[in-house]
Amino acid sequence: MISRSYKPEFTLIFISTGLFLLLMALIGGCTERYPELNLKPPEDIDTVAAPTPQYHPQAPFSFGPEAPFVRFAIAPVVAPVQAREEYRGLLTYFPEQFGRPIEMVLRPTHAEINQLLRQNLVDIALVGSYSYLELEASGDVELLAVPKRNGRVHHNAHIIVPEESKIKTLEDLRGRRFVFTDSLSFPGKLYTVRKLEELGETPASFFSDYIFSYSHENSIIAVAEEWVDAASVCSLVYEHLVKENPELEDRIRIIESSPPVGNPPLVINSSAEEEFKRELEEFFLSMHEDSQGREALEEMRIEEFVPGVAVDYNRLRQMFINPVGGD
Repeated sequence: MISRSYKPEFTLIFISTGLFLLLMALIGGCTERYPELNLKPPEDIDTVAAPTPQYHPQAPFSFGPEAPFVRFAIAPVVAPVQAREEYRGLLTYFPEQFGRPIEMVLRPTHAEINQLLRQNLVDIALVGSYSYLELEASGDVELLAVPKRNGRVHHNAHIIVPEESKIKTLEDLRGRRFVFTDSLSFPGKLYTVRKLEELGETPASFFSDYIFSYSHENSIIAVAEEWVDAASVCSLVYEHLVKENPELEDRIRIIESSPPVGNPPLVINSSAEEEFKRELEEFFLSMHEDSQGREALEEMRIEEFVPGVAVDYNRLRQMFINPVGGD
């Protein structure tokens, strides 16, 4: 059964007085400086549903093609509040075109989204690129489609610092404060952890403190406001935030970027029937062909969904043959 309990957007791993003040500042609000961001927690971040029949997760046929609605999970690339707004258009468009209502399921971590897929509690999901590899390897999901964003089907990890900082390389961050987004996020943690491993270090041995923000936007703002010394973030989110807030470009500097890897893909539960998979694939690949679909895509910052190509994730497979740790 899917829990509806609220979980805070920020979890601290190692905390000092300074990082506690950072946490309070993030929750307390940057909304005046960055008005398009709402960092206040919603009343319920777990599920957001369009007008649908009453949700009964333990009812017969509550999953799959016989279910009254399609359950769609979204990994925490952006803050839950932001996700609620960005996907509302899809909640309206999907039932009109697909013929069944859709329920959006949000969780604060990639691990929880992965668990929902493994337990057959959601039908489809936008997952992190590394999560896709894990779920594919275990046979839990299949690649359905890939979102094209900013004209690309690839993204990078950026390690960012305040513009006025004297830090120029990752090595300069020894003994500094760092913000990750999620333990299973390639741009938000795993790339940096792999680079630290090359130095014979872990986050705990290398940084003085680090926290998890569970939102790339929050990590970017923390750096821009100089609450921390650096962060590792997704290039797609960074580009969008700079576009919406041009002043950020003068407040943040990228000191390192990863090689490009496949965008976080749309996957479908492997237990779904083939006809159901085909119908969902056709729906998402054709969204850009009508005005209402394009409008919903635009709200999601997606130009179109394109067929998924497993080879686009080979670079990640090569980088993470072994599980990445680094507590």
